[in-house]
Amino acid sequence: MKKIIFTVLLSGICAFTMAQVTDNEKALRTNSVSDEDSTGGWKFGGLTNLTFTNTKLYNWAAGGENSVAFNGVASLFANYKKGKSAWDNSLDFGYGIMRQGGKYFTDSKGTDWDRPFTKTDDKVEFVSKYGRLAFKNWYYAALVDFKTQMTDGKTYTFNDSIGYESTIISKAMAPGYLSGGIGMDYKPNNYFSAYISPITARFIFVTDQDLADAGAFGVEAATYMQNAAGDADSLDASGNKYKKLTAGENIKKEFGGYVRIQYIRTEWNAEWMKNIGFTTKLNLFSNYLENPQNVDVDWETLITWKLLKFFTINFNTQLLYDDDTKTIEIDNNGNQIQRGPKVQFKEILGVGFNYSF
Repeated sequence: MKKIIFTVLLSGICAFTMAQVTDNEKALRTNSVSDEDSTGGWKFGGLTNLTFTNTKLYNWAAGGENSVAFNGVASLFANYKKGKSAWDNSLDFGYGIMRQGGKYFTDSKGTDWDRPFTKTDDKVEFVSKYGRLAFKNWYYAALVDFKTQMTDGKTYTFNDSIGYESTIISKAMAPGYLSGGIGMDYKPNNYFSAYISPITARFIFVTDQDLADAGAFGVEAATYMQNAAGDADSLDASGNKYKKLTAGENIKKEFGGYVRIQYIRTEWNAEWMKNIGFTTKLNLFSNYLENPQNVDVDWETLITWKLLKFFTINFNTQLLYDDDTKTIEIDNNGNQIQRGPKVQFKEILGVGFNYSF
């Protein structure tokens, strides 16, 4: 119980501190909201960015490798505000692939093998939040958050006999995350909000049975019994036979506290900032039922700077820590080894095509 109380209080303090900083910023701003915003109703907008790079080298004395990469991100919103009601909706996409080296890989025997593309980004996230004014800048609120990915996640190892072998480590809806809760939402302006929910249910879906049997992403793994004499559902690396007793669970249920802080800005008063788009979102979740002190963190930031009419510099970062997600490492023999949860970090920097609205 002490851990639960501590987690809730810590989340509240973090959100209150961010709210105070934003309130001070608001006092320094003038005329930052257009007349259209002040009358209420729907407001639509977003940031999109597409980046493609290709490097080809022929007899390049300085060395280097061919490469091709594509990355696209989109952060869209549709918000409604009128009277005492506020309804915010956001939809985020991200996808990227790359191939480092040429289309073919030549092994020591002179045999050419197809070199695969690997993913650098893959996400879909939808958030809908409805609030009813309680008192100045504070709303009673309910929120639904869903996120997953679009394509299979794979790791690759090279085999001299068959080339590159892939192992699937994630799929669409494996994992998938669905959260829903009620709480309070602090909205001092059209750009900033801090949602605090001490009552949130979260479901982790692993719809692929092989991944569920392995206990991926925190679901309950399958149980096996060694069965050397009879039929077997599985063999371990030594060839020992195992019989599956129970299948892995496809859903993990969690209950805890949730904090979501976001700041989205595509319009500025300062002339030198008018071509800059800025989005940052921080999600914190503490599972009261299991290790509440190990708070899950998802913090993502997207900055776009328009150079000409349709071209931008794009900088995207994401920091993740999920206590249910185990990391995979490849040893010197090409074997996969499962490790404990670790801080994950992703950074994408590129120049590409952009359209803001």
